[in-house]
Amino acid sequence: MSSYLIGVDGGGTKTIAVAARPDGTVIGAERGEGINYNNIGMDRARANLKEIIDRLESRIGSRCEGLSVGMPALDLPADEALTRLFAGSSFDPALLDLQSDAYMALVGFTLGKAGMIVICGTGSILLMMDEHGAQHVRGGWGHLLGDPGSGYALAMDGLKAAIADWENIGPHTSVTQAAEEYFSLKDPRELIDRVYAKEQTKAELAGFGRRVPEQAALGDAVAAEIVRRNTAVLAANAAEMIRRVPAANRVGVYGGVLTNSAFVREAFTAQLQALCPEAEVSLPEFPPELGALIHALNRRGLLRPETLTNLKASYTAYL
Repeated sequence: MSSYLIGVDGGGTKTIAVAARPDGTVIGAERGEGINYNNIGMDRARANLKEIIDRLESRIGSRCEGLSVGMPALDLPADEALTRLFAGSSFDPALLDLQSDAYMALVGFTLGKAGMIVICGTGSILLMMDEHGAQHVRGGWGHLLGDPGSGYALAMDGLKAAIADWENIGPHTSVTQAAEEYFSLKDPRELIDRVYAKEQTKAELAGFGRRVPEQAALGDAVAAEIVRRNTAVLAANAAEMIRRVPAANRVGVYGGVLTNSAFVREAFTAQLQALCPEAEVSLPEFPPELGALIHALNRRGLLRPETLTNLKASYTAYL
């Protein structure tokens, strides 16, 4: 059995691991539970990853020569001490490369060159890599401190607009009906029990955030203003980073909010280009799990145009 590398896109609720040969041919993929140790603890996160990797290796052999993991608990690369702590007795720390999940998404866009990724999913974060390979992060403060542009932030702003509508102290908005439908409300006050229920998760609340740009795209002025207010913060952060590192003017947009809503992408792009006309905004060509493999291949001097072609073509069988 020939050697292979494994790239991992770790998440809070799900994780994807992909194995590929040095020529970029994908030979296996597995999915499993989340590995964010800030949420579930180091032991469970390690066990979840090991279960995924064990299933993957049992199908293709055991000669993995490198495991590159995009870790949602990280902002920047893990140091040696943290790598050893996470590895425990389950992984060889010499083969384990822990980066942030945002970095793997960035590499899926820039292929290891200078640039920036703006991610808006349940949370939001901006990560830039300069021409020297150094990483710089903005945002990602978590739902209590902001995360503008995230599904959670859009959801909370949308619910506050709905409450203002219900209480006749704000403009009428179609977000109100969307909230009633999403949370199955017979009475507006039932929202309290829905939001504060012990079993309610940030991800489930953030799911309502997608309804806000949907209503904005349909012409609701309140929803459109919520989107513009959130994307303005993202654009200001991205513009400030580009001013400091002009080589990072290529900006990728990723995450459920930006990927699924053209309205949000267009609002962000217009605001950023008004501040930095040189900014070029687009979606990444490769998903983060392949970004993790691209990172591993690049570190070993194996990244070539044909390698990328093989990655893209062979991965389609596992989607």
